[in-house]
Amino acid sequence: MKLVGIPAYNEEKTIGDIVKRSLQYSDRVIVIDDGSSDDTANVAKQNGATVISHQKNQGYGAAVITLFDRARKENADILTIIDGDGQHDPGQIPLLVDTLQENNVDVVIGSRFLDDTSGTPGYRKRGIKIITSAANFGADFKVSDAQSGFRSYSKRAIDSIHPTETGMSVSTEILLKISNKGLSVAEVPITVSYNGETSTEHPVPHGIAVLMNTLKFVSVKHPIPFYGFPGVALVIIGSVLGYQFLDAYLNKQTIFLGSLMASIILFLVGTILCVTAVILFSMATLIREKN
Repeated sequence: MKLVGIPAYNEEKTIGDIVKRSLQYSDRVIVIDDGSSDDTANVAKQNGATVISHQKNQGYGAAVITLFDRARKENADILTIIDGDGQHDPGQIPLLVDTLQENNVDVVIGSRFLDDTSGTPGYRKRGIKIITSAANFGADFKVSDAQSGFRSYSKRAIDSIHPTETGMSVSTEILLKISNKGLSVAEVPITVSYNGETSTEHPVPHGIAVLMNTLKFVSVKHPIPFYGFPGVALVIIGSVLGYQFLDAYLNKQTIFLGSLMASIILFLVGTILCVTAVILFSMATLIREKN
């Protein structure tokens, strides 16, 4: 069974057309109405979608979690997720699905950056590139668009991926889980429309929040460079400052209590970071061995 899943929040103006066009390329369209205050749910139903409604707005990631749960329940062979705001073209669904099937890969990502015709605004493009670089550092593969919401998943991917993030950082969380599970990934170029308002969040705090969550996932997978190296550096700096203070004290030179406090703080913080790195590295090793 081929499913198309659409996370939607206050998309009554666009959801009907997206549903109708998506039905041409799927056995069923499932819309997750994420606590909309408009007529999104009714419009989606009228145009042939199965609608699952959240009682309140929980976030894009929460809608994606519900889609994966429903796809497993339906025993779907393919799940294609597409935005409900008109940003993505449902006519390109076969491009992703055919690539998934013909190349026998687990996940296909529709990328805005594989060619120069996407029309992505400069500020948005730069922000996505930064997030993508962070995600690529944590994954065992490289993608050009870590924040793309237009993706197709195979049955193996549907059964293996269990997202937990309720916000927009779910996109990068899924990429890192794809890497952890050893799933294969391909990208295809897609076109994107930014006509009208496609986001209700301010791009700067939104982008920073996504980047911070991405770094959180990456740091757990690579604790030594994220925590261990800075920890060792702080321990060394703290030790040097402590030695200088002790040397000045023993030689009856002018001493600065501030340097002693800095030495103690840096040493303690460095030690905590080193211990954190060891614990996370041990946990990651145990998880890999179990898998």
